[in-house]
Amino acid sequence: MKHFKGIHASPGIAIGPVYLYDPEEFFVDQRRVDPRDIPAEKARLQKAIRAVAEDFAATRAHVEDVLGKEHAQIFDAHLLMLQDPMLLELTYPHIEKSHNAEYAFWTASQNLRRQFEEIQDDYLRERGADLLGIEKRVLAKLGNWEKAGLDRLPQQAIVVARDLLPDDMAHLQPDRVLGLVTEVGGPTSHAIILARGLEIPAVVSVADALSDARIGDVAIVDGHRGDFILNPDDKTLAQYRSLAERLRARKAGLVDSRDLPAQTVDGVQVALQANVELPSEVHSAMDYGAEGIGLYRTEYLYLASDILPDEASQVAAYSQMAERIAPHPLVIRTLDLGGDKMSHVLNTQTEMNPFLGLRSIRLTLRHRDLFKVQLRAILKASTVGNVKVMLPLISGIDELREALAVLDDVREELTREGVPFDPQCPVGVMIEVPSAALIADQLAREVDFFSIGTNDLIQYTLAVDRGNDLVSYLFEPFHPAVLRLIKGVVDAAHEQNIPVTVCGEMAGDPHSGLLLVGMGVDKLSMTPSALPEVKRAVRNISFNQLQALGEDVLNMQEIADIRARVNATLSDEDDERFIGGVNGETARQMRLSLF
Repeated sequence: MKHFKGIHASPGIAIGPVYLYDPEEFFVDQRRVDPRDIPAEKARLQKAIRAVAEDFAATRAHVEDVLGKEHAQIFDAHLLMLQDPMLLELTYPHIEKSHNAEYAFWTASQNLRRQFEEIQDDYLRERGADLLGIEKRVLAKLGNWEKAGLDRLPQQAIVVARDLLPDDMAHLQPDRVLGLVTEVGGPTSHAIILARGLEIPAVVSVADALSDARIGDVAIVDGHRGDFILNPDDKTLAQYRSLAERLRARKAGLVDSRDLPAQTVDGVQVALQANVELPSEVHSAMDYGAEGIGLYRTEYLYLASDILPDEASQVAAYSQMAERIAPHPLVIRTLDLGGDKMSHVLNTQTEMNPFLGLRSIRLTLRHRDLFKVQLRAILKASTVGNVKVMLPLISGIDELREALAVLDDVREELTREGVPFDPQCPVGVMIEVPSAALIADQLAREVDFFSIGTNDLIQYTLAVDRGNDLVSYLFEPFHPAVLRLIKGVVDAAHEQNIPVTVCGEMAGDPHSGLLLVGMGVDKLSMTPSALPEVKRAVRNISFNQLQALGEDVLNMQEIADIRARVNATLSDEDDERFIGGVNGETARQMRLSLF
């Protein structure tokens, strides 16, 4: 048994076999060929190997011209392998069994690489990596292989990867992925946010997970404590199965209270809404008692396909969601992706720092046609429900007015075409950067509502890459600067009589969520599965207590003091007893992330 410690990222317990995910890996089509076609398959393989050898030779010549013979010699090993008759001799027997050339070559390469891995000499063992590069190039020449993806898992499994990107998650099969473990990244990365929405337990920043795990190993993912356990002993396995069952029972009890109002003991109503990434999550949000969708992240419509979603498909998606959640609101955020993650459908250049580059509203204002198509679809959907438009990553008044002007153009186009839409469809902005927070009084005069995206606001305020495990300890929602910015935004909004929602991860944590309520936030929007626990916390405290808490923390300087004050107000003895045997900070973290 091996026990790894990481960062708890998505709550829950997962138990199952390991699947090592490498997006650079591939799946090879296996098919039977007519015995009469065996000579043709062999000829096809020979041609592919010759073509790859020619490519390597040309590359070697170019490198020698530019960098000299010493650097060019690294390609000699590749050429020797390609020219070795053994490569064909190992593959032909598989073709002669009526396998296609792709599958035969892949099978032979797998066997050969296993032999390299058993060699004691480091230099020779490393030639196995050279063989992998050759394998991919030959298969590409043969033209019949597919890149690996989480939509092609052979069975239910715990996925272990170095990192996961949003487009990896966009193709994920939720019924096949039991849990997620990554070596890098943080709990507020876009991929992990989607994992929480899909209720997939996840642990991130687990050092050496890939090197120590093997495909088929039995593993446990503890998304509450941040533990990853390989090949658990019988006692540990039994304990976790029991804990998983207790968590399911507790969750069922909380969900049963979904129709109860989210109301403090002194009668103040708190609106609780859901964040969703996929249209299918609306059903989950309703099951958990959401009073609307406070954030629909539309980027997964774009990531899930190799082509841009057209207007009709977007209208269908938005209308279906609006109709299902009505009369509650559906807040649709316009495309919030960086240029680096749209390269598969847009001609965008690589950026040194995409978090500070062409992303979100900047991207859509650069690509007006893309922006207009989405706005047209949102407005068309506004006739079937309570739809609202939300503009992300607004950094200044000029940028906001530019975006609003595009929206006005779209309204005029639809009017001229005689297409019905809600002319009073509310428009809001996300407050995610300090510049927007500091001019919230100006922005509030231009829009109908604010939504504070605390994930990015913390990232940009504290200059911390939220997906970088090297500095993740600095990503602190209770930092006084973050709390003061939030309070300033709330006050500016209320001065103009517009509501404020928080839709970042702070909203779904019972402690920070209730603190936000005490600071004047009107609505909280969160991962659907977090709703029952937050509602339970709201119903167990008075609004007067929360207001006093909000006032006190704004006068504090130390993060530790703020945490202590929050914990003193919101601690729950029942949760401590339920967790059992877990103490201190671990107990607090587990309590806050139970669901």
